[in-house]
Amino acid sequence: CAGPRTNWPSPYKTIGSLEKGDIVHLPTGVAVTKEEMVNMISDATIVYVGESHDNVNAHQVQLEILKALVERNPGRVTVGMEMLKQSSQDIADQWSSGQLDEKDFVRRWVDDWTNDFAYYRDILQHIRAHQIPLLALRAPDAWMEEVKGTTPADDTSESVPLPELDTEDPYHRSQIEAIFQKHPGSNDFESFYRVQVLWDESMAARIYEYLTSAAGHGRQLVVFAGSQHIEHGFGIPRRVFKRIPVSYRIVLPVAVEPPRGKEHKLMRGVSQPELPLPAGDFLWAVGYEDLEDERVYLGVMVQPAEEGIQIIGISSGSAAEDAGLEKDDLIKAFDSEPVETTFDLTYLIGLKKPGDNATLEIVRNEEPLSIEVTFKKGGFH
Repeated sequence: CAGPRTNWPSPYKTIGSLEKGDIVHLPTGVAVTKEEMVNMISDATIVYVGESHDNVNAHQVQLEILKALVERNPGRVTVGMEMLKQSSQDIADQWSSGQLDEKDFVRRWVDDWTNDFAYYRDILQHIRAHQIPLLALRAPDAWMEEVKGTTPADDTSESVPLPELDTEDPYHRSQIEAIFQKHPGSNDFESFYRVQVLWDESMAARIYEYLTSAAGHGRQLVVFAGSQHIEHGFGIPRRVFKRIPVSYRIVLPVAVEPPRGKEHKLMRGVSQPELPLPAGDFLWAVGYEDLEDERVYLGVMVQPAEEGIQIIGISSGSAAEDAGLEKDDLIKAFDSEPVETTFDLTYLIGLKKPGDNATLEIVRNEEPLSIEVTFKKGGFH
């Protein structure tokens, strides 16, 4: 999901002229305060808040909006997230109720999405701290495989039928086709497009199912998803509205100052079609900040072993090489925490920042050793 572009037409304001912190009502071009925006969205049944997945500032906007809406509508707010598969709803429930620790939740998060939990930690910690219901939105794997035509003939798992796929929206189609042109090696637009439509339709179907259930009755749903699925309303919002016509608002955090060398994050390389639709209700101008400067690496390639994790390669100049780790070492523990899987190691490393230390318990040539590591950026793992 690429970040939103900054050249949407607005009747009274050039979007590219905004400064960080500006909030604009897009249909009129009028600047508003955060409080004024919250007043206008607090009575909507659904509030869609977009994101660029690796922009810390976009997630901060999401958290600020969530906090404001929970304050306005105490006990009535539910959060829906694109990143969790619908099959993970039990895990989502355990997390929001405080029954699941972070490590076990992150294990599922990585399986469902990717190893980027740090971007979402503050939001998810707030959800758990306040026991806000969390709705898993993403399509089941079987649906994705069916649309791609790769479902095994004998696969009987997840037998719930596909939601109806509306592939005739001319505006949605034209936007996705523009994005498709930037996918190297892609040559089957119709298959690509059906997958994109399924992504939106499955989330829309899940939202409809929730809002029409006893659990969703009278609640406000705040949806966090990539801006591509929200902007102009023809992704998730229109597909929900066709199922259940309820009030909604769209808020789009937009980076107006990307880091040098990452201008592609604003989709400026994609020739977007002009669309006779406002991008959303509000644009919130932010900077672009990722977590690469805080990410650390041990600098090893590993594989599972019978007891622990075996090092099969070490990056030159890495923290692992500096600490004296060697190929074939077995990593048994990390700061006294057992290391039994690759995920265990990745999760524990992810808690460190540049300059932090850790103690690794290893076995080398059948001899137990304790190795002190100082973390820095760079390496394999």
